[in-house]
This record gives sequence, structure tokens and C-alpha cells, in this order.
Amino acid sequence: MNRRAFLSVFIVLSFVFSSFAQTAKVEDDLVLKYVVQQPPAQTRKPPVLIMLHGYGGEEQNMFQLRRFMPAHFLIVAARAPQPVSATGFRWFERDISIRNKYSGRKEDLESSRKLLIRFVDQVVAKYHADPANVFVMGFSQGGIMSYEAGLTSPRTIKGIGVLSGLLPQSLKPLIRPKTELAGLRIFVAHGTADGVLPYTDGKDATDYLQSIGLKPELHTYTGMEHTISSEVVSDLVKWLNQQVK
Repeated sequence: MNRRAFLSVFIVLSFVFSSFAQTAKVEDDLVLKYVVQQPPAQTRKPPVLIMLHGYGGEEQNMFQLRRFMPAHFLIVAARAPQPVSATGFRWFERDISIRNKYSGRKEDLESSRKLLIRFVDQVVAKYHADPANVFVMGFSQGGIMSYEAGLTSPRTIKGIGVLSGLLPQSLKPLIRPKTELAGLRIFVAHGTADGVLPYTDGKDATDYLQSIGLKPELHTYTGMEHTISSEVVSDLVKWLNQQVK
């Protein structure tokens, strides 16, 4: 994934969100910086959705989707730990030793995975969320981190949403046994015209997860590039509502 590709993705997402952009207060009392929206109605132990941005983005990007998410959810958008610019961040650096296949440095993936899982626990504790209804959703690098967290900590995370992501080869040996993953819900969305992380990345991930006994849902979007469309958001919201009655 070259710099031009990353820039084009960031521009697309900025355009998508620009019509309703609004900056929220950034909180810095947990291991990752974040923004949060609590349910309008005070409910005991609300379900929680943690959203993860892609390369070069930040928490405000994904947080713009909050207005489309189910109203009874606690919505949290986290900032990745590694800066790449004054306003952009990443979850990991690319492993350039791997040719013709996008992958992240194992050290970065491990560090960010541990931070993310700890962050999830902290969010649940601070906001008195329902520990049995925790969902992590991410775009691109954020989708990769959703796999990293969900497939290694199924007792912490009930479901993951992977939007235009992939399943790293380095993660496969770390995936928990099928007996522990039986209840993990997995939503995968990928466009057939994705020029950054090809559609085959999403398809290969779901095929592999099916081969180890899991039941991921692959949603295919014909002609969609490396972005988040309104159709993806609609399908994701429907999926979330099905998981939490």
C-alpha cells in the first residue's frame, strides 16, 4: 500500500464525512485516546461499540458514523497509538520484508492488540457497559485490529466488524480454539473494486475462518472501492441490532 493509495483513501473518507463533520472532545484518561457518545436514555449496562480508524486517520473520522449506529449503544472511537503526521495515526507499520502482500510488523500488531484489549476492559469498567455485549469495528487497519482483538480475546469481545480489512498471517497461530470462539460474531464487508486491500483479502479471511469452524458473514459490495459506503453502514447497523435484542 503506497503513500498515494493511503492519501486517496483518506481523501475519500474525509469527503464522505465532511457534510456532517463535528469535532468531539478527546478523552485521554485510558490507554488510548478516544471520543465517546453515551446512549441518550440512561440504561443499565448498555452494549458498547468501539470503532477503529484506518491508516493516517484519527478517532473523529470513525466517530462521524455514530449518528447512524443503534441509539442504545455506547459508542467509542479510539485513536491508534502511532503518529504518522500531526493529525494522523496508525495501528502498525507495514512489514516491508513481505513482498506482494500487505502485512504489519508483528511487534506493532502485538503491541496495539494488547493496548486495544486493555482499552476495551477500561471502557467497560469506566462507563458501566455490558461486558457480554462488546463489539469492535474497524476500517482497513482498524479492521485488521478488529481481527487481532476478537480472535484472541473472545471472552472479552462478542463480535467484530471488519470493513475492507484482512486477516494477517501472523495472527493465525494466535487464534483461540474453536471451543472459545464458538460465540464470536463476525461481520465482514469488502468492495470488489478495492484497489488498496483487494476483495480477495476479505474473501480469503472468511474462507479461512470457515475452515476452522467459525461462521463469518461476508458482505460483498460490487464496484465499491476502499471506503465505507452507505450500504455498508446500513448492513452493519442491521447486523448489530440482530446481535443485541
